[in-house]
Amino acid sequence: MSTKQKFGGPWTVEKLNILSDYLNFYTTALKNKDFQLIYIDAFAGTGKIKIGDEDQYEEIAGSARLALQSKGQFAEYIFIEKKKSFAKELEEMIETDFPDKKRLVKIEKKDCNHVLLQICQKVDWHKARAVLFIDPYAADVKWETLEAVAATKAIDVWYLFPFHAANRMMTRSGKIDPSWEAKLNSIFGDNSWRDRFYRDDPQFNLFGTTDKMKDASTKELKQYIEERLSTIFAKVSNKSRILLNRKSSPLFLFCFAVSNTQPSAIALALKVADYILRDQKPA
Repeated sequence: MSTKQKFGGPWTVEKLNILSDYLNFYTTALKNKDFQLIYIDAFAGTGKIKIGDEDQYEEIAGSARLALQSKGQFAEYIFIEKKKSFAKELEEMIETDFPDKKRLVKIEKKDCNHVLLQICQKVDWHKARAVLFIDPYAADVKWETLEAVAATKAIDVWYLFPFHAANRMMTRSGKIDPSWEAKLNSIFGDNSWRDRFYRDDPQFNLFGTTDKMKDASTKELKQYIEERLSTIFAKVSNKSRILLNRKSSPLFLFCFAVSNTQPSAIALALKVADYILRDQKPA
C-alpha cells in the first residue's frame, strides 16, 4: 500500500534535477580514485514524489531512486528515514527495482541528526568521500550536525535550507516565541541573525522606548545563510538557488557546500556545482 506524502511543486523538480546532475558528475569524476564513495540522504522519503495536487498529479522519482539510478555507482547508499511507513515503502522499492544494489543500501530509521553524527564519527574519511543531500521536513537539522559534517573534510553537501520557515519565525516586530528563537539559533548556529535583521524602529512608542523592526530582504537573507555556512565549511557556493512556490514566493534556498579543504577538490566541486546551479533552468 502506498504511503501518503505531501505533494511537491515545480521547486521539487528543480532541486532533484540539480542533485541528479551533480551525482552523475560526482560518480564519474571519482570513479578511478582510490576512495569508497558514499551517498547519504538525510530525509530519504519513499523513493517517489507526487507533483501537483490530489485532483491532478504525476509521480516522479525521488532523491533515493535518482541516486540508485545515477550513471556511476556508489559503494554505499545510506538512506535516513525516521518515519517507519516511508522507510517500509523505500525498502519495497529497492527490493523490487534495485535488487542488484540491495546489499549496498543501508536504511536508518532514526533522527537524522543522530545518524549523521554517527556516520561522521565512524567512517574513515581518509579512505572515503561522500555526497550528502539534506532535504528537511522543517527546520530539523541542527547546526552542530552541520559542524560535524564539515569537520570530516570529505563530504560535499546539498542543503535545502528552510528559507520560508526561517523568515516566518523572524517576526516583523522581533517579539519571537522562545521555541522559535531556539529553533532559529539551532539552524543558524547562533543568534547573530538578530543583529543582522533587526534595527531600531524610528517611531518611538508611548513609553519613550524604541521598538525593533525587521529589515530582511530575500537577497540579504540568502547572503547571510551562505555566510553562516561559510564559517564551518571550506567553501560555499554563492550561487545558491532560491526555489519558489506556485505563488513565486521564496520557499527554500538550495545551498552547496564543500568540506574538503584541498584547493583542487574545492575548485572542481565548486566549478561543477556553480555550473549546474546556473545551467539548470527553473521548472
